[in-house]
Amino acid sequence: MSEHKHPEMPSDELLVAFLDGELAGEERRRIGALVESDPEVAARYEFLSRSEMPFYDAFVPLLENAPASDLEAILARLPSPNAAEPRGHNWTRRGLLAAAVASVFVGVAIDRAYLRIKDDHEEADGSEWRSVVAEYLSLYTADTLADLANDPGVQTAQLQLISDRLGLQLPASALTLPDIPLKRAQLLQYDGRPLGQLAFLDPEHGPLALCIVKSARGAFAPQVEKRYGMNVVYWADAAHGYMLVGRNPVDQLSGLAEKLRTAISA
Repeated sequence: MSEHKHPEMPSDELLVAFLDGELAGEERRRIGALVESDPEVAARYEFLSRSEMPFYDAFVPLLENAPASDLEAILARLPSPNAAEPRGHNWTRRGLLAAAVASVFVGVAIDRAYLRIKDDHEEADGSEWRSVVAEYLSLYTADTLADLANDPGVQTAQLQLISDRLGLQLPASALTLPDIPLKRAQLLQYDGRPLGQLAFLDPEHGPLALCIVKSARGAFAPQVEKRYGMNVVYWADAAHGYMLVGRNPVDQLSGLAEKLRTAISA
């Protein structure tokens, strides 16, 4: 705080305490008398009074919308100030702390509400599994699949395992893409349900995956979305949900998805 050469000039701490009504008895009367009689003290007091006004205007909306029960529990542990002389806004450091705490609670509440709404929406429309898969596939690089051997016998066995668990036919001969070899078929699990993943390696755009889960949400035509920087084409039949995800341009990815969709439904 500032040091003042005036022999009777109270410190800023004392003036702020007087301003906030936190002085009592003789000390309060002494500071009050100085404010009334000494122009320099009065000027300093007026400056400190004005400097608080913007804080009041900024924090009033937070205080009006603050979660009262949480704030009261916190403020109950703070020392209570003595009764203050009436002021325009009756604003104290205690009030500022209340506003600061309120802003934290309000911010957390908004974040939680947003996440809850987002999660509920994704669960309702069945998109949560696509989000998980897209995030997982976004970690793939060409090197992830490059060293996997293209063994037809192994891939046939992998596809048969997925077919058995998902209850659909996945013939290796039909699941081919032009100049984009199948590198691996594996059985994963999402939310307690089997999830089949067929991983391809596009020499130009990198990893590409067809993923399949059981679903009873009903059939719908292919749709397009973007998740985690990956393009996604997704659709469903009466018993399964499908998604083709990769870094290919949307038009190209849609064409590849249509080829796979036709092969699976044949």
